[in-house]
Amino acid sequence: MHFAVVHTGVSSVRGRIGVLKGGTASLDLEKQTAEMTVDIDLRTIDTGVKRLDAVLNGEIFFDVVKHKTARFTGRASKFADGVPAEFEGELSLHGVTRPVRLTAERFACKDVKIVVLERYVRGDPCATVLRSEFGLEKYVSMVSDEVVLTISVEAIREDR
Repeated sequence: MHFAVVHTGVSSVRGRIGVLKGGTASLDLEKQTAEMTVDIDLRTIDTGVKRLDAVLNGEIFFDVVKHKTARFTGRASKFADGVPAEFEGELSLHGVTRPVRLTAERFACKDVKIVVLERYVRGDPCATVLRSEFGLEKYVSMVSDEVVLTISVEAIREDR
């Protein structure tokens, strides 16, 4: 998962957070149904600045000692051109669960082979959430309340 916030109203801070156990996804193009669940390991926050990562992991923000993981679970609520375009679901973060809609700007359902990796479904659904809605309201004057989340999806077909 990737995130981006605006810092001091001037620049963006971007980072990555690792996924536990790869998550799960299902897709039935004929019935136009899709679901996904992803468990996010907040202890893996990486902005490229170790001191900032330590602050984000601490009590002021994510408090990863108490809240080690986050979870998104959702199902496709809209298809466009035969592929998922939106996912309605819930994000559980910092002990709070809220509804979230992810929009897939690009989503492909096709076999792809990259060197030794084989994937079928690929996409980058994203959403903008308010961190204050999850109890993360510190320093809103310096760091935007709006956070853009992107959950990159790459899935392996099991029917082979």
